[in-house]
This record gives sequence, structure tokens and C-alpha cells, in this order.
Amino acid sequence: MIKKLPFRFLVNRHWVKFCRGFSLLSLLTVLFINAAHAQHVLTGVVHDERGEPLPGASVKIKDTTKGIVTDVDGKFLLEIDNPDQLLQISFIGYHTLEVVAGSERNRAFKLAVDEEQMKLEEVAVVGFGTQRKVSVTGAISTVSTRQLEQSAAPSLSNALGGRLPGIITRQSSGEPGYDQAQVFIRGMGTWVNRAPLVLIDGVERDLNQLNAQEIESFSILKDASATAVYGVRGANGVILINTRKGVQGRPKVTFRSETAQLTALRLPNYINATEYAGLMNEGLGNVGQTPRWTNEEIQKFADGSDPYFYPNVDWTEEIMRKTTYQTINNLNVTGGNDIIRYYTNVGYTEQNGIWKNDASNLYNTNANMKRYNFRSNVDINVTNNLIVELGVGGIIQQGNYPGHAAQTLFNALRQTPPLTFPKQNPDGSPGGILAFLGSNPWAMVTQSGYAVQNRNTVQGTFSGKWDLSEVVTKGLSLNARFAYDHYYHGTNNRNKSFEVKQFLGINPETGEERYQVHREATPLGYDVSNNANRAIYYELIANYDRTFGKHSLTGMALYNQRDYINITASSSILNLPYRRQGVSGRLTYGYDDKYLAEFNVGYNGSENFPKGQRFGFFPSVSAGWVASNEKFWNLNVINHLKLRGSYGQAGNDQIGDPNRRYLYLTTVNARDAQSYHFGDGFIHWAGIDELQMGNPNVTWEVATKSNLGVDLELFNSQITLQVDAFRENREGILIQRQQIPFVTGFYPWVVPYGNLGKAKNRGIDGMLEARHTTQKGLFYSFRGNFTYAKNEIIENDEPPFRWQYQSAKGHPIDQPFGLIAEGIFQNQDEIDRNPTQTFASIVRPGDIRYRDVNGDGVIDDFDRVPIGLPRTPQIMYGFGGTIAYKNFDLTLFFQGAARTSIFLDGNTMYPFLDGIGSHNMLREYYDNRWTPETPGARYPAVTDGVNQNNFRTNTTYMFDGSYLRLKNAEFAYTFHEQLVGRLGMNALRLFINGINLYTWDKVKVIDPESNNGTGQYPLQRTLNFGVQVNFK
Repeated sequence: MIKKLPFRFLVNRHWVKFCRGFSLLSLLTVLFINAAHAQHVLTGVVHDERGEPLPGASVKIKDTTKGIVTDVDGKFLLEIDNPDQLLQISFIGYHTLEVVAGSERNRAFKLAVDEEQMKLEEVAVVGFGTQRKVSVTGAISTVSTRQLEQSAAPSLSNALGGRLPGIITRQSSGEPGYDQAQVFIRGMGTWVNRAPLVLIDGVERDLNQLNAQEIESFSILKDASATAVYGVRGANGVILINTRKGVQGRPKVTFRSETAQLTALRLPNYINATEYAGLMNEGLGNVGQTPRWTNEEIQKFADGSDPYFYPNVDWTEEIMRKTTYQTINNLNVTGGNDIIRYYTNVGYTEQNGIWKNDASNLYNTNANMKRYNFRSNVDINVTNNLIVELGVGGIIQQGNYPGHAAQTLFNALRQTPPLTFPKQNPDGSPGGILAFLGSNPWAMVTQSGYAVQNRNTVQGTFSGKWDLSEVVTKGLSLNARFAYDHYYHGTNNRNKSFEVKQFLGINPETGEERYQVHREATPLGYDVSNNANRAIYYELIANYDRTFGKHSLTGMALYNQRDYINITASSSILNLPYRRQGVSGRLTYGYDDKYLAEFNVGYNGSENFPKGQRFGFFPSVSAGWVASNEKFWNLNVINHLKLRGSYGQAGNDQIGDPNRRYLYLTTVNARDAQSYHFGDGFIHWAGIDELQMGNPNVTWEVATKSNLGVDLELFNSQITLQVDAFRENREGILIQRQQIPFVTGFYPWVVPYGNLGKAKNRGIDGMLEARHTTQKGLFYSFRGNFTYAKNEIIENDEPPFRWQYQSAKGHPIDQPFGLIAEGIFQNQDEIDRNPTQTFASIVRPGDIRYRDVNGDGVIDDFDRVPIGLPRTPQIMYGFGGTIAYKNFDLTLFFQGAARTSIFLDGNTMYPFLDGIGSHNMLREYYDNRWTPETPGARYPAVTDGVNQNNFRTNTTYMFDGSYLRLKNAEFAYTFHEQLVGRLGMNALRLFINGINLYTWDKVKVIDPESNNGTGQYPLQRTLNFGVQVNFK
């Protein structure tokens, strides 16, 4: 009898107990399976023509029901009565092999590809199920888990850019725990909520907390045919991820460990104190004022002879490390028999930041993220027709950060010049002056306390599959799923204020150091914030799948519901449950695998909207023609050609502002509204004001999508091409009214919302893949993909403009507006001959000259026009390949983006923004500023402070944000069993790879994926060393 085990998962302290209990359960399961085997067994491995193992292949004794399925390494162990028995070995897409069993142990069996059967049986993941790939008429893209694993990214979203057609991503930060990329499917069709729906094992969850090692399949659904069944959540596309399942066979253990050195990409490069002092004098001289520094004083900055009164501080060097590290480790266990199969993953990820510590502190002020992942999936054949699946997942993530946020620290870095004050005073205290109170970057990193963040997630999924073919009718089945997720996020802030005192020199009489204290220090404080929420999901599906001669028919009917509640919300409105529910259906028909048709429908709704407006009907229809299956087809070069098209609708119920709900209700504030006094005694009467003006007609937005695609395979499927052209019209975008003037008495936050926005999105995406193996065993492959998506605002309720070119209508979402720079004024005569520039009272040589767009002889805000392109690229592409020979393999992957602009203005670039001697100065500006000796310079001359003429968004500060990046390179060597078998291994793989290795771009100042400026944590270059061991 098996002793009852402690199978529980309590978020922190019971982690070890849980792992110990599960490990013991797995061990007992192993013993039980092994005990069932007799002593006379046949062992072997099944592989394809390229020598790749085939997991899940069927190995059975002919004319019996006795058989087994190969494990993840293609290996099997089967009891036989005698060596003369015939074996039947089969696998989907391969010719069945019949062979005499024999007595040889560890025998290899090679299966040949059956091209026709491969295409017929290959399965694609679709909404709420799977379909034979040959019958799919929607736009779906996939990526292999091998490609995702090579990215060595703690956040999975950073592995997607350029990997799939239809995906556009941008990673703007490399901070541990906050390095997730923005992900868009076919660009943006709306400006409210643009994120796609992410489903992991059919349940809405966060993909960035998932390890690549846990993933079985990764697909994106792009057109209405694929997403209509998701109704009000399908408009922005859907990402479907299925985690790995157990494989029948002996337990197989795989361990993968990788450790990386991280280097920050393009830290801000500021000028030194000597250059800065000279620049201050130059700025004052340009406006006719006396220089601030003498030549003797500037020399002191240069030689460091008086570091406390003439400091020269490289703040970037003082607060940031050149390198740091990360590690990613995963242990996978899988196995089972014909009744129960299991898969377990335990993972540990740690990433360290670039901030330096102060050794005298008793706490850590560097950024650090540690994440523990656990996942277990168990499949049980209760009967021949009923399968029960249990999935348990847990994530424990702890982050450590400085007392100030990264953006605050980078702002301090660009606002604090190198000569303002020393890093530390002679007594070791932080340097500082009153004008820069508390802005010492080193002290802000190391002397301001720290914060600890805890994020814990528990995920549970219970599902069942009941085949009713023998009970009701052939082809009918029922699927049910129940999921419960609990999320917790807590932060402990231990902030403090450091002492700010200014060194005044040495008292000549006493020899004592003299200081002026500007701010007293405070001890470590303690502030706690907690947030917890839970989600419950229900799903019931009826499936039908039958073939009648040449006719194939499938159907799906579904009911689902998701309840979500923020347990700790302080607002009485935000604390109310969120709910979505609905029904969906799909009907597909195929004739002779040549003519295909599909109809999908979603009818579901959200509690965000009023009665009568909550539910929406979202239909789609698609069709396909497999021309290569026609009798007249005789082009041997093209062995597969499918044309397909779709048209339909999907919805989006996301409001955009998480603090806004029930926009159909008018709410009032009777507690802390404006108060009034009346009478001689000034009696106090509390007033009432409106918090929100309701609109009883608000509802979801609708995306009407059309898609035309072609799938092409050449030279016996050695070359595969997929191309799709798409178009989308988005209507009913929920936005706040723009044409209600303030004179009506509405505060900006009271103005009602309405479904007034309209936009369109169009483009093309495609994928090309080629692979070949030579007779001498050299394997090489190439894969490339391309996405182009351009959107346009049709209606945004903006008020009419005096000049139509200032309207956002007709331009892309997030279109930048600014002035067009036509050069720099070289002299006063040129200033006098050009239109009057009104932004500054005095325009001088060295100032920017702007275009008079409307020709009125005046340069003002009416000359602002669309300039450049949105920050999110309209084009993303990726290409690369693999070469493998014997035990060596080399993989390269390039990622690129185009049609995007970067603006380096504001705090990043404007000199002396808050007056002379304020703000750091990038070397980019310093080396390319205008002086009388450099008339062709890019940037305007410096002055004594704010220059209203030059400090405006304009094309001077605009850069082409296109780039091509060597995103990933990997070189590996694999030791096979004949070399490492005696060590208990099936295979040992050693690899080295790199991420973000080199970038070709036109920006140079910051990374081209970053936001506009130097105010965020930089991206990282990764040099990664790893090992993967497959144990016997």
C-alpha cells in the first residue's frame, strides 16, 4: 500500500515539502511500472530518416493488442514471447514498418516519411481544439519550442520578435522582473487596449512567467476565422500555448542548466566636467553674458587637484556595473504507461541587475529577480473512452530593487552634471548641494533603502475527455475544463532619506571639516502593499468528427465562463467581480481534402456594459481549395498548394483604463466634494459633484476582418511558403468624448465615454522555410518571416482644426506631431529673411529654422504637422538557419524592424533645460552642436537655459528607428549514448549561445528598441553557457 503523501502547495515555506512529496510519488510510480515488466524484453529506438528520434511512435506485436509507445527519446521496452514475432512500428506521417523482433538489444528501427499521410494526419492547434492541418482555412502561425529555448529569455515575450509571421514586438526595458516585451498580433487595430488574448492550456494566464521548457506547442491565431469563437476577446488576436504532457514509457529525466553573463547595451554616454564647464561658458557667451568658469578653474576639473570643489564625476560609472549574470535551470520528468502518464517540470531562474552596492550596507540595493516554477500534468485513462487530466502550476517570484524606481534613477543620472558636487564628501557622506537636493545618483541607488516584491501564483486545471462514439454516435465526444488561479503581489518598501550636506572646506584655525546640512537623514521606513486576486474558469465542449467516404464533417459547440475578482481592491467598484460568459460554435466541411469550408461563431458578453448591450454576435466564414489534390495537377515541383480566404468579426470589451468600470452608470461624490458656507454664521454645507457621466449605450468594439492566404510546398516539402494578406476595419472603439467643451461644466474625468472611434489596419505577413539533408549527413535549414501592418485612424471624435493637416485622422495610431526643421540659422540676415518664429522672444544664430507650413509668414503651433512614424514598428522580420553535421550544430537568427521613428528630445537631449548648469549633456549633442566654426552641425547652439525655440518636438531630434540585430547565435555539441551511456545518460549536449549580439541601426545613442530617450533601464547582451542532460 502506498503511503499518503503531502501533496499540497503552500506558496512559500511548503515548496520544498511539495517537491519532496511529488518526487516520492513519481518514484513509487516508476517502481510500479517497472515491476509490471517481465524479464524477457526487447529494447530499441525508433528514429526517422535523419536519425531524429520519434517520441510517441507505436510499437506492437502483430495480430495482438500488445504494444507500447516510444518515450521522448524514441526508445521503447516491450515484453515478447519469442524473437520470431513480427513487430508493427508506426508513427503519424510515416510508413508502417513490419520487422522480425529478433533478440538484439538496443536495436534501431528507421521509419520512412509518408508524405501524403504526413499532410493528412498533421494536427494544428485552433480555438478550443485541434484540426487536421490540411483542413485549416484560417491564418495560424506556429513556432517550435527549440527556437524558444535558444533565446534564454527569462520573459517569454522577448523570444517572439521575428520568430513568427504576424507578431510585432518591442522590448523597451531590460530590468529584472520588468523586461517584458509589448506583443501585438498584426500590429494595432485600436488605440484603447491592443494586447492579444493569451491562453495557456485553454486558460487566460501570463505567458511571461512560463519557461520555454514547459511548452509543447505555441500558436497565434490571426484572422476572424481563427478568433471569432473568442467573441469579445478575439479582436486583437489570440496566443495559444499548450504545456507538455506525459509520454508513455519508462521515466525520462532531462536536466538543462545555463548561466549567462549580461552586459548593458548602450548606456548613456555623458561628457566630463571639463567639457561641461567649457559648455557653460559657451552657452553664456552665446547670449552675451560673462563666462562662469575661468581657465584655471576648468584646469582643476581636468587634473583632479581639488575633487571636492571641482569634481569630475562619471555618474554612470559610479552607479552601474559593466556586467552581471543570470541563470536558468530546468528539471523535466516524464513517463507513464497505458493508464497513467505524467510530466513534471521544476525550474529556477535568477537574474541580477546592474546597480552597484555599498559594502557598508546590511542590505542589497541591486536589482535581482528570482523565480521558482513548478508544473505537473497527469493524464489518466479512467476507461477506454474517458481521459481525466490534472494540471498544477506554481510560480514564486521575488524581486529586490533599490529604494527608487529605475526610471527615477535614470532621470537623476541625466539631470545631474558631473561638476555639480562630488559623489562623497571627505567624511564619506553623500555629496550634495541645496539646488540639487537629494539628487545624488550614487546615494539614490545605495543610500535610499530597498524594496522587496513578492509575486506568487497558483494554477490548477482539471479537465476530462469523454469519447461517446460507443455510447451515442460515432465521432461524438465531450470535453470539460475547470480552472482555478490565485495571484498575489506584495511589496515591502524599506525606504529612507540620506543626509544631504555640502562640504565648505577646512577650518584654517581648527583643521576641522566644515559642512552645511541641507537635509537630515531618516532611518529605514516600512511600508507594505498587498494585492491578491483569483480567477475561476468553466468550459464545456461538445465535439463531432466524422468522415463519410470523401466527405469530412466536424462540429464544436461550447459554453464557457470566467469570473475574476480583485480580493484586496480598496474601491467598492473595483472590488466587484468581473465576469465574461458565452457560447461558441464551429462547423467545418471538407470534400476529398480538396474543397474546404468553415463557419465559426461566438456569442458572448461582459458585465462591463448595460443590459441589452452586453452580448455580441461574432460570425466568420472561411473556405479553402487544395489545388494540388486535383486530378489535373501534374506539377511535380509543387507538391502542395492551398488557397484560402476568410471574412468575419471579433470583438474587444477592454476599456483601457483599469480603474474605469460600468461606464453606463452616472456616479456622484457626496463625501469629499466641494463644500460651501452660507449665512452670517458661515454654516458649512457639503456639496455633491459628479464623478462619472454615464452613457447607457456603451458596448464592445467590433473588428471586421478579411484574409487571403496561400500555402505552398515545393520539392517534396523541402521548401514551405505561407503568405497572407489581411485587412481589418475597427468600429465602435470606446473613447472619452473629445467634442464636449469644458464650458459645459464637465471636469475632464467626468466627460462620458462613447463607441465613436474607427480605425483600419491592413498588411501582409509570410513565412519561408527550407530544409535538406545531404547523402553525407549534412543537414541545413533556413527560416524567414516578414510582417507588415499599417493602421489608420478614421474617426476619433476630435474637435475640428483650423488647419486640416493637424488632424490625427488619416494617420497611424500614435502618430507623432511636431515642427519640420529646415536647418539652423547661420546669421542675423538669414533670420530677418525668414518667417517670424514666435516661440522665443529672441531668435539667434544657432537656433533651429522651421518650415512655415501654412504660409502665413509666422512660425507657431499651427505649423505642427505629422512627422516621422509611430514608435511601434510597422515592419518586423526575422531570418536564420541551422547547419548540423554529425554531433555539431550551429544556429544563427537575425531580427529586424523598420518603419518606426525615435525622438531624442526633452530631458534626454535639451541642454541646460532648467537653467545654466542644469542637466547632464550627452556626447552625441556635444560633438554635433552648432558653433560658428561648425555651421553644418545637426543640433542647435547651447544658450544659458531654456530655449523655447529649440526645445520643441521637431525633426532635428528624430531618428530612423529601423534596425537589424543578430538576435541569437548558438553553437552546440551533442554526445550520444555510445559515449555517455556508462554515465547513465542517453545524451549530453553542451552549448554556447548569445542574445542581442550585434545591432546595425542609425540611432547609436540608445538601443533602437528602447523608448524615446535615456530614462529607462537598458536592454542586455547575453553570453550564455549551458548543458542539457538526458538521463536513461
